[in-house]
Amino acid sequence: MQAGRAWRDLVESVRRWRMWGFIGIQDVKLRYRRSVLGPFWITLTMGITIVTVGLVYSKIFNTDIRTYLPFFGLGFMIWAYISGVATEGCNVFIAESGYIRQTPVTLMTYIFKHVWKNVIIFLHNFVIYAFIIVFFGIELKFSNLLAVVGFALIVFNSVWVSVVLAILCARYRDIPPVVQSLVGVLFFITPILWDRAGVGSHLAYLDWNPAYHMIQIFRGPLLGTPVGLNSWAFVVAMGVFGSILAFVFMSRYQSRVAYWV
Repeated sequence: MQAGRAWRDLVESVRRWRMWGFIGIQDVKLRYRRSVLGPFWITLTMGITIVTVGLVYSKIFNTDIRTYLPFFGLGFMIWAYISGVATEGCNVFIAESGYIRQTPVTLMTYIFKHVWKNVIIFLHNFVIYAFIIVFFGIELKFSNLLAVVGFALIVFNSVWVSVVLAILCARYRDIPPVVQSLVGVLFFITPILWDRAGVGSHLAYLDWNPAYHMIQIFRGPLLGTPVGLNSWAFVVAMGVFGSILAFVFMSRYQSRVAYWV
């Protein structure tokens, strides 16, 4: 019975893609209303960060800026998406508590809106890569299109992660600060500022770091570096098992969320 309701709500939420798609776009616009650049302030801020950190750390690591800046830039862009989905995902249901209690909108509608909003922000940031291509004269290859597949898998995982975090955080309000702390630590132990190839093969924990594999399947194709089959398999397996977990959560707890928020 509960599983059937969860499935119907999922199907209904997908059918309402125009609604959450429009609201997601409006959320991004409203954040920067009355500003000259609008949402492209996101791009400007990200661009300044990438250039500044890239210049400094290329000197620290004694690496050619033509190699380091694309490496760090792509890694940081996709990391911003991953961390945004995780940290904001904690408050999806809490922030929409008024609507959840008063309107008959499926919970997955709020999840899809949240993920879509972060995809829009990522697409704004990805404009920076076009400037990197032009400035450094990077040659585009057909294999770069694998990054689209990689990003699609990342977005797919974003949905179940958001579902699980949103439900847990609606029930236990101590979890959001914990997630923020974990995300902060994960940034430094994931090859974003540094390259795994440059520190040896003794960092075995990376094989179990989901952020590492997600960054690899996106950044590798765009840099023209080979991506291990283990990274693709890890992200696919994570998506499958995570989706099952999220469906179980929705089946058991969706009727309680309105009382928790």
